[in-house]
Amino acid sequence: MSLLNNLMAHPLDEGYAVAARTRPAQGRPHRSRHRIMLVVAFTVLGFLLAIAASQNYRSAPAAEKERNDLIARVEQADGRLTELRNNQTTLANEVRVLQASGLSNSGSGAALQQKLDDLELQTGVVAVTGPGLKVVVDDAKDADKEGRLLDVDLQQLVNGLWTAGAEAISVNGHRLTSLTAIRGAGSAITVDYSSLTPPYTVLAIGDTATMPARFAQSSGGQWVQYLVSNFDVRMTSTTEDSLLVPADATIALRYAKVGGPK
Repeated sequence: MSLLNNLMAHPLDEGYAVAARTRPAQGRPHRSRHRIMLVVAFTVLGFLLAIAASQNYRSAPAAEKERNDLIARVEQADGRLTELRNNQTTLANEVRVLQASGLSNSGSGAALQQKLDDLELQTGVVAVTGPGLKVVVDDAKDADKEGRLLDVDLQQLVNGLWTAGAEAISVNGHRLTSLTAIRGAGSAITVDYSSLTPPYTVLAIGDTATMPARFAQSSGGQWVQYLVSNFDVRMTSTTEDSLLVPADATIALRYAKVGGPK
């Protein structure tokens, strides 16, 4: 009976009870080590993030100062370039007055002066005023890569105006001549190696009675209209009674020879 009572009181072997008591004791150090490693890892990570944030905070004023200094230097250089171009224009006008004075003293001076005036007009040495067409083009309102104007688009527009009979053209105040390049530099368009920002104002002096229709029928005009219809590029075109196309300040004398009897 004592054996049966013992089995009823202790149905499980003592070894199971011992194993059950010792298993939690063996697992605690293992879990504790994991917790310690996680705490250490998070502490190190937080420390590194704090150092990085501190370095960025300390370097932010220096980076902003360098950026402002660079912008100031660029603006100063642009101002200096504009000043030099204005001085060049002033000196060129003085030279032109002296040329006219010298030619007026010779018998064939009037014919030579007229020929010189025509050549200066064609090469863009002098400013031109007169009636013409004003075309303003701009990127799409919410411009992405497809709605942004490229250098080739501006080239097409200008070529269309030349085809329509324009006698002188400027883009954002830059006179176009046979030596002028319209190119892309990153996301900007450059004319005469000067970066322009939209909108692009194109002035074309010519016959206002025929030039608008001829421009619309040209390949350049149709190209711009295609951009307007399909990519939401914005364009306005108006005829003006009086436009001013400035002289090309980059024109310089490269070749010369002594004229007259030897």
